[in-house]
Amino acid sequence: MSIIHRMTVRARHDRSNRLGQCLARLHEVGRDLPGCERLRVFPLRTDPLIWLVEGQWRSAAARDAFLGSEGLRRVLAQAIDEGLFTHLECGMELQQQVA
Repeated sequence: MSIIHRMTVRARHDRSNRLGQCLARLHEVGRDLPGCERLRVFPLRTDPLIWLVEGQWRSAAARDAFLGSEGLRRVLAQAIDEGLFTHLECGMELQQQVA
């Protein structure tokens, strides 16, 4: 079973490109953590102010390691300090693997 964690981040009106650059640093954070199967950062096609961060993890422990990581804290702190977003929402789902 995999765990998929999503963050939806709404950029301030004139800060979307900068927010995307900041969030792209999360690739490094996921790559350095065991249990990360995939980590994607991309803008929503229908609304360029919305960015999605989607991680797929082998276990809840792997996901929790990412959510509690210093790297994630640094990226979010930078985004807050620079006033890059207005809204952040998180969600999770379990994905059954079919044999």
